[in-house]
Amino acid sequence: MRPGDSADPGAVILHDPDGRPVPLRDLTADPLVVILVRYFGCLPCQAYLQDIDAARRRFPAEARVVAVGGSADYQARWLRDTQGIDMPLLLDPEQRIRAIAELGDLTRRQLLSPQGAANYVRAMRRGLRPQKITKDTVRSPGVAIFGPDLQVRWTHEGRMLGDYPPVDEVVRQASC
Repeated sequence: MRPGDSADPGAVILHDPDGRPVPLRDLTADPLVVILVRYFGCLPCQAYLQDIDAARRRFPAEARVVAVGGSADYQARWLRDTQGIDMPLLLDPEQRIRAIAELGDLTRRQLLSPQGAANYVRAMRRGLRPQKITKDTVRSPGVAIFGPDLQVRWTHEGRMLGDYPPVDEVVRQASC
């Protein structure tokens, strides 16, 4: 965690797309699966959220699956209200969840990766369209799985745009 962050992950406060506070401790589950999007307008991130949302019934019954982005509440509302993403979409402008999971930013080379560009094209072929770019475009995509004590059990940090683990792998890790 960054200096000044609470030592208690449960003290972290996220917000839903309508601005309501959501304490991380209120999301406690065994496991808590957190999809860390670059921002909610990122095309590969949107495509991955659709895939994870469609697979939520495959996760253990006691699991909770949420998506967290740093900004773009209006894009999270659009995903929820227009695109039908049913999992909670939460905002963490201070990037505390990323700090707890030790996920960073993409390098310039990673941002410009041809494979990352191909991930964007695949998302566009699915009918997704670019949204307004936000300050969080440099964030690495990732997944963090937390235990009931909110300690990190497993992470995946992407190394290019759209570099998320296969959905089957996330389900498998959540089932361990």
